[in-house]
Amino acid sequence: MSPPRIGSRAPARPTELREPPRPARNEVKPQAKAQVTRPGMSGVSQFESPPTRQQPVALNAPAALARGPSVAPGSYPTAADVRNIAAMQDPVARNHAITQGYSDLSNAMGQLLGTENANWSTFATWASKQAGVSIRGEDMPKFFTDALKGADGVMGPMSKVDDLLRKLGLPSLPLADIASAGNQALQNVSKAIADGNKLVFEEVGQEFARFVETFQGDTQYDAAKVEQYLSGFPADKPLLKESFGHYAQAMFEKDPNKKAELMLLANDKVGLHEQTQLQPYVEKALNSPVKDTFRDILKQTVEAQINALPFPANLAGKAALKTGLVDAALNPVVDGVANVFRRVATEHMMKLAVPGSALKLGNDLPPPPGMESTLFPPHLRSVENPELRALLGQLDKSQDSLKGSGAKDWSKLDQRMNYIVDLFRSRQSDPALFDPPFGQRGTYPVAPSAPRVS
Repeated sequence: MSPPRIGSRAPARPTELREPPRPARNEVKPQAKAQVTRPGMSGVSQFESPPTRQQPVALNAPAALARGPSVAPGSYPTAADVRNIAAMQDPVARNHAITQGYSDLSNAMGQLLGTENANWSTFATWASKQAGVSIRGEDMPKFFTDALKGADGVMGPMSKVDDLLRKLGLPSLPLADIASAGNQALQNVSKAIADGNKLVFEEVGQEFARFVETFQGDTQYDAAKVEQYLSGFPADKPLLKESFGHYAQAMFEKDPNKKAELMLLANDKVGLHEQTQLQPYVEKALNSPVKDTFRDILKQTVEAQINALPFPANLAGKAALKTGLVDAALNPVVDGVANVFRRVATEHMMKLAVPGSALKLGNDLPPPPGMESTLFPPHLRSVENPELRALLGQLDKSQDSLKGSGAKDWSKLDQRMNYIVDLFRSRQSDPALFDPPFGQRGTYPVAPSAPRVS
């Protein structure tokens, strides 16, 4: 079968029309409030005040200054709200708040930049929601126990351990103890994921909030203002600084092709920054010292059984412990159990549920519905931005294709980024990504307003 054909790039709209030109698809309309709506949702924001009757303007009154789109206070988390959410101690409740916060920041950005293109926070919403499954440990214990029962690499060595235990006058090794060890290992994995979830939101979430606060209401690109805004980024976070510079450019870009490319460039750079920050957490989650966990718990079980025997029946057991006979019997069980745990944990973790589909991160990305032959949205079917082309050349192992996008080893940064850049490019125009993850928008406390400084 021949590879899918990359469709032609969507042409920019003609500039000369017989009728007065309408704004380009991505153009911000001055004095018009942007409204994010999704199918099945009311077009009226719960944060908007009822419209007031327009007052007549005297003929000699000065014209009102044009004002760009703004975001309702309390409809998205401020930088202070982000810090408060990150400080929550309950990892499950914190993850829920982080996921909601990402969604509300995504929609706030959408009101400024438009919703024709997803921003990084849009994708982060669904990644955070998926992380919540691992943080809560949903279904994992049952999957693990079921996998153990059918694993030859576990049941065979366990029968040999049981033979030894019988000779020592002890009962068979209970499967429940292995499941308990798996539970402990799962808690270690969940903690690593929860810590990474918190780290990224606390850092990147504040920057999205700062962007909204800085640029809402603006009607044109102000290079001096952008430069001053970017000076607020730490010197050791150049990718993050560059990313939000691209978002600022995209906010006022009229050409839909150029705008889509600026959005993708910004999204990819934020993605590379946060995945680099997450590297130790991903490695800790996927390469958790499960062998040590299983060995400690299983050996403690055997020792407790031996110590419970009366003298002199316990002498043989203590000798078996001292000579390493018990360790030698348990080691193959530990190896087999650890392998099963890693396989099940990886399969369980390496999923991403997005509206309309569940993606397996180890498999190649399927084309978005309706793009089976073109793979990418119209404004991203070819890439002309030289900086974006260079970045994709660095991160995308199969450019202009989804073949080979699957990440077989999610602990490897290059494999994660190879998948992520294709995910961002192929799904950037999917409006369903702006859907609320829990069915509703969040609300946040509104601080007393201060005079706006121009």
